[in-house]
Amino acid sequence: MTMMTAIHGTTDIADVLKSLGVDVVRVGDSEISARCPVHLNRTGKADRSPSWSMNASNGLWICYSCGAKGTLSHLVSELTGEADSIVAVHEFLINNGLNRLTNPVEAEPQQPVVDWMAFSKFAVPSDGLLASRNLDRDAARRYGIRWDTSTKAWVIPIVSPFGELLGWQSKSKTRVLNYPVGVSKSSTLFGLDKADCDTCVLVESPLDVVRLHTVMGGCCGLASFGAHISKTQISLLANHVNKLIIALDNDSAGIAAAQKLKEKLPAFRTPVLWAKYSHTEAKDIGDMTDAEVYESISKASVFPWWLHV
Repeated sequence: MTMMTAIHGTTDIADVLKSLGVDVVRVGDSEISARCPVHLNRTGKADRSPSWSMNASNGLWICYSCGAKGTLSHLVSELTGEADSIVAVHEFLINNGLNRLTNPVEAEPQQPVVDWMAFSKFAVPSDGLLASRNLDRDAARRYGIRWDTSTKAWVIPIVSPFGELLGWQSKSKTRVLNYPVGVSKSSTLFGLDKADCDTCVLVESPLDVVRLHTVMGGCCGLASFGAHISKTQISLLANHVNKLIIALDNDSAGIAAAQKLKEKLPAFRTPVLWAKYSHTEAKDIGDMTDAEVYESISKASVFPWWLHV
C-alpha cells in the first residue's frame, strides 16, 4: 500500500487507521483499540486478540502483547512502506483530514499555516556540512535535516506528535529563527515521531538528537528546542517514554532547567537517569567525541550530574 492508494477525505483518526489496513475493534472517546498491525512482523504471529491501543488525542500507540509502540507518523511510515520522510507523512495526514487533531483539547490560538512545499525545497546537507557537526547522512535523512544555501543555516523541521510538519527552525552561527512566526515548539518534542526505542534521551538541541543517533543504538533522542521544558512536553514524556535519561546542556541555563524538571517529572516505570558530564568539558552531546557521547549516556546515573564532585 502506498500513500497514493490510501483512502483520502476522512476526518476521523479511526478511519485513517482503517485506511492503513488496521483492524479497528473499538473506538472510544480517548482510546482506539485494534489488533496490533505490527504484531506479525515482530513475533511471526498475527494478533488474535485486541492488544493494541492508540491514544486518540496524541496518536501515541502501544501493543501490550508484543511491546511495540510508536506514533501515528511512525505507523504511517511502517505500514505504507514509505521512507521516513517528514514531507510524505505530513502530506498523508493532511490528505486524511488530521490537521485539526494536532491542536490541543484546550482552546489555544490557531497554529500558523506552514508551507511544506517551501520546506521540501531546502537542500540536502553536503557530506562536508554533516562532517563539520559529526553527523552521518542516514541520521540526518531520518530526522529530515535540511540546509538553507542562501543563509548558510541548518533547517530543522518542527513536527507534531502526529508527524505533521508545523514549521521549521533556521539555525546559523549567529542566530536562530522559527518559521512561520508563532509556531509552537513547546507543543511537541523533536524526534518524538521517530522514537521507537525503550530508552529516550532528552536534550535541548535537535541536532544533538541527530548526533546521538549517529553514535549510539538502543536509545532515541528527544529535543525540547531549548532549555525550557513546557508542561505539554512533560506530558508527552510521561505518556510515551518508559526509560528516560536527561541530558540537557551542562551550563547554567541547562542545569537550572534540569533542576526544575526534576521537581515536575512524574514517576516513570524505571528511575529517571541523568547524563554523565564529569568526564568531559563539553556542554552538550553535540560538542562531545563519539567516546564521550557513549560514556555520557551509558553511564548515566540516578544522581544528577551537577551534584557530582
